[in-house]
Amino acid sequence: MGEKWFEWNYAIAMRSGVLEQVINAYKYAGPDSGERGWAAIFGRILVGFLDANRRVFGDMDLIIASPTYTGPGSRRSWDHVRDILEAAEREQVGPQRWPFDLRVPPAVVKTTDTEPMTRMKYKERRPHAETEIRAALSVPDAARTRGRRIAVLDDVFTDGLTQREVARALRLQGEAKEVYGVTLARQPYGRS
Repeated sequence: MGEKWFEWNYAIAMRSGVLEQVINAYKYAGPDSGERGWAAIFGRILVGFLDANRRVFGDMDLIIASPTYTGPGSRRSWDHVRDILEAAEREQVGPQRWPFDLRVPPAVVKTTDTEPMTRMKYKERRPHAETEIRAALSVPDAARTRGRRIAVLDDVFTDGLTQREVARALRLQGEAKEVYGVTLARQPYGRS
């Protein structure tokens, strides 16, 4: 387990070109923007990826969204990653369905807004993650995560700092057995 707290992260693609553009358009869109329609496409991609990699993800007990704060004073009024999970749920067919966490409240929540790390240098990102993000994460009901193997969905994997803090909360507060990651895109090495 060590300091990483999660076992591994699988990225569906590299964050570059058109994919980078549409993820950014979707992630930073307003609540009434047409860009929110990308959730349906990302949900379809997620289900296809999970189905194609059932040997890797097939024994997950729960697949959750990396939390976004949407409460008072938030920069965002909607949870873009949870919207992808909801869209993925609508894409599932047949008896072998993926265990997406769509309950309210989610398995892990962000209790306050935190400064985005997109413009921070690595030396600033790590202390920010270990203080501000860590303090903002909460597991409301450990009975849902205790002893479970959990995959955490996020849009972009840059350096694993957010993933590590979400996994840490799930392991320490939620008593999860193991935590894994699945992301739409991996930030290319050398770009933060």
